[in-house]
Amino acid sequence: MNKANTEINDLQLPRQGVLGIWDLIVGRGMSVSELWLCLTPALLATTAVPLYAIKNNLGWNVWQLIIAAIFAFDLVGGAIVNATPTAKRWHHKVENGFKYHFLFITLHLHPFIISWLYLDGELKYSFVIYTYLIIATLIILLSPLYLQGSVVMLLYIGSILLNNYILSPVPGMEWFPAVYFLKLLVSYLPSKSSSTI
Repeated sequence: MNKANTEINDLQLPRQGVLGIWDLIVGRGMSVSELWLCLTPALLATTAVPLYAIKNNLGWNVWQLIIAAIFAFDLVGGAIVNATPTAKRWHHKVENGFKYHFLFITLHLHPFIISWLYLDGELKYSFVIYTYLIIATLIILLSPLYLQGSVVMLLYIGSILLNNYILSPVPGMEWFPAVYFLKLLVSYLPSKSSSTI
């Protein structure tokens, strides 16, 4: 095996230890520029969301502040990370097919945590958002590759309409549906060859 093939194969395997966990999320070989681009807004959002809740006297307890900060980091950072060439290479490898992508999406149970923590267990909000996510995911994954980018945009517009006209906003988490769908539908799901970005 020549040196070039060895380097390519090395980039396909996560490193050992804590860095390996990072590699599993973002892909191996992320550049310093990509790291700064992803982490800076994620950290700003992590700070801004709880500060907004405190400044506007939303009455959140410590757990609500912590979860909001974690969600802000995950979703803002994830929306940017998933659009990077490194993450696209990692998540859209040939061996990562329908099952891999569908599982990745279904594990994002954030809406149910929001219903539990910020809406006193009212499930309509989480049910509508999560159902839309699953249906949109199936449509995107089953779309022909050459149409995938346009289908993604259509479904993202649908999510904005859903958020603005059907759901009641959660005070302090008004940003959540837009960034949640941005991360998963727009940034993550399109393969690199059909990317909308």
